[in-house]
Amino acid sequence: MLQQLLLFENDLQTENVCISDVAKELGVSTATIRNWIKTGLLDNPTSNFVSKTSIANIQKHYLGTTKLISRANKSRKTDCGCTDVLQSVIDKLGKPVFDENITNLYEQSLNESFRNKEGIYYTDKKIVNDMLRDVVVDETTTFLDPCCGCGNFIIGAIDKGVKVDNIFGFDTDENAVKITKQRIFAKTGIEAKNIICADFLTTASILNQTFDLIYTNPPWGKKLPKAKKDAFGKCYNCGESTDTCSLFAFAAMKILKAGGSMGLLLPEAILNIATYQSLRKLFLDNTICEIKDYGKPFEGVLTKAYSVIVKKHPPIAKHTVECIGEVMKYERLQSSFASNPKHIFNVWASQDDQEVIKAMFDIPHISLENKAEWGLGIVTGDNKNKCKTNPQEGWLPIYRGKDICVSGLAKPSLYINSDLSNCQQVAPMRIYYAKEKIIYRFISNKLVFYCDTEQNLVLNSANILIIKDEMGINSQQIASLFNSSIMNWLFAKLFKTHKILRGDLETLPVYNICFEGNVFDEKQFMQHNNIEYSNGTFRLKE
Repeated sequence: MLQQLLLFENDLQTENVCISDVAKELGVSTATIRNWIKTGLLDNPTSNFVSKTSIANIQKHYLGTTKLISRANKSRKTDCGCTDVLQSVIDKLGKPVFDENITNLYEQSLNESFRNKEGIYYTDKKIVNDMLRDVVVDETTTFLDPCCGCGNFIIGAIDKGVKVDNIFGFDTDENAVKITKQRIFAKTGIEAKNIICADFLTTASILNQTFDLIYTNPPWGKKLPKAKKDAFGKCYNCGESTDTCSLFAFAAMKILKAGGSMGLLLPEAILNIATYQSLRKLFLDNTICEIKDYGKPFEGVLTKAYSVIVKKHPPIAKHTVECIGEVMKYERLQSSFASNPKHIFNVWASQDDQEVIKAMFDIPHISLENKAEWGLGIVTGDNKNKCKTNPQEGWLPIYRGKDICVSGLAKPSLYINSDLSNCQQVAPMRIYYAKEKIIYRFISNKLVFYCDTEQNLVLNSANILIIKDEMGINSQQIASLFNSSIMNWLFAKLFKTHKILRGDLETLPVYNICFEGNVFDEKQFMQHNNIEYSNGTFRLKE
């Protein structure tokens, strides 16, 4: 539709296009379209519609240049020759002799856009074998991979001794299902009748069968319509966790036999992000055997992958979870995760670390929740052109996150027009011009806070909070507390993120003790609460 607009120039002045249609055709979100309207790149003559004239303009002057590039335009990337490879693989599937190399060729033939849409990241055989290493099977053991792809987990189950007739698999990719079935036949000489091309989330609710073992790498962030996600979430009682990883986990747990074992390879976010709290609660209601860090095994994916191995059985008292990292290994009480805020799985913290964390939350405290007003730094939409390196008349200094230090602000190196109306996102001006506010680094792995009384502006690599009167502790005291070594240690041991999220800050304990004026006395706090600093970390005194 939009590709034909330039053919109808005589009609462009009177015709408009729905925002959702524009977003779909340009391969961006509706939020991006609305931002372009706000910044004047697109004309918005009537509610929810964009003029064809401005669409034609953005196609002609911006498509593939300053807009619609990189992640914002994945749907317009070419297959880079993958189509020919894919057809070659499909042709080979019809041959009587199966070539195991087809598996890798097929996985490599899937383009980035398709992988992103479907959440497909195939699991390396080494990871599969490691996740299955403690599995014990007998003649009757049943095994399910609910999103089997090309069958790596299924081949791993056969290697462990599971009979082909007892192996089940689902996938919506018809070619992947064919590959899996041919791999099984080539390996065993037995035709696999239970590997089916079907949507597991739709099928699981009507399956009249349970399984001893369910091991899989569920789709990461598969794009589903909200109504569909909500429907699946309600069907499987997923609570607030309705991303595809969670949906598959809840659906799989429903059909796992009592005492059965489930292993999932999941993105790191499931350990500490608030939206996964319901999923963590599902795991905690059962016996968690192991949580293991596999680093970054997927090309082009920045997040780490963690396996979670769970038995469908309530945990016994004092049950410990084996937490395995790339350079460490801890035994953690499962109950220690349950006692964390939002049930966070801070597997990078030892049991000794966790004792200090618990002690810090046991100390009487308040929190920032409902006691502060929050604001985001300014989103210009184009820092290169909307920020200048030299001061000009009518322009104001604006600070980035890296300009914020505990002791103050760096010398200004960027300036912005005091008229912020052409920026994409601006908090209410009273936030920026508050008599006293806290500004802090947003993109950071440590807490860096500064109490600003000069009404300074900040970009969106920094955020803002204004303490309400009912807090009972002032902005300078909050900044001093959060900048302390022990609060930075607590934040790292609990959250381990590279973004300072509002929800995490609202979880942290805020103390109104051990202050000398506006300065937090960390040494006095530690002495008062039986905490010591030893060997590079904090410990409870014996």
